[in-house]
Amino acid sequence: MIKAILFDLDNTLIDFLTFKKEAAKAAAMAMVEQGLEIDAITAFGKIFSVYDEKGIEYQKTFFEVIKPFNLEINKAERIQQAAIQAYLRKKFETLKPYPLVKPVLAKLRKKYKIGIVTDAPRNKAWQRLIISGLENEFDFVITHDDTMKIKPNPSPFYLALEKLNLLAPACLFVGDNPDRDIKGAKELGMMTCWARYGSMRKNSDADIEIDSIGELVKKLEELSL
Repeated sequence: MIKAILFDLDNTLIDFLTFKKEAAKAAAMAMVEQGLEIDAITAFGKIFSVYDEKGIEYQKTFFEVIKPFNLEINKAERIQQAAIQAYLRKKFETLKPYPLVKPVLAKLRKKYKIGIVTDAPRNKAWQRLIISGLENEFDFVITHDDTMKIKPNPSPFYLALEKLNLLAPACLFVGDNPDRDIKGAKELGMMTCWARYGSMRKNSDADIEIDSIGELVKKLEELSL
């Protein structure tokens, strides 16, 4: 019997990819407006090239984009700070939970313990939870800083089980990434649910698949979990 439900955060509960794209577009436009001699589409592409190379959480992305232009230091700093501020403004506008997340979590809390296991750094995870209004919805939040391992490494999952004082078969893990979320949870013996709406992939080995978070409650009821 399922007693707890664990969630990934980005692209499972919050629409992280839309936020990243829109914020990167705003930053790219700000760079061009401040004198970076490329067009906004090229600047956007360079931002995502840095993400691809350094990781989506990399903190010096705009510096890496500007550095090859060898600009005078004050001009470079002006462009970088304009990009950062444009990014942050757009972040607060676009970082939102997927539709129905809050009412679904409210229903689940009546029956299950619920927690988050995310690969995001602690400060970024809590920042996103607060911006999206989800900071008080969970019994606990496990971030990359808690184990210094990323899924599918078992350490974050084991820590969740320790906090719950449960064995793996009593937990359902909901995530968008088949290679990290589903694989890692499944290898420990958790039941798994693929958040297909947040993934670019076409298939997974999850026990359950959902096309919106709103389907989760119904799926659980159908399975009498």
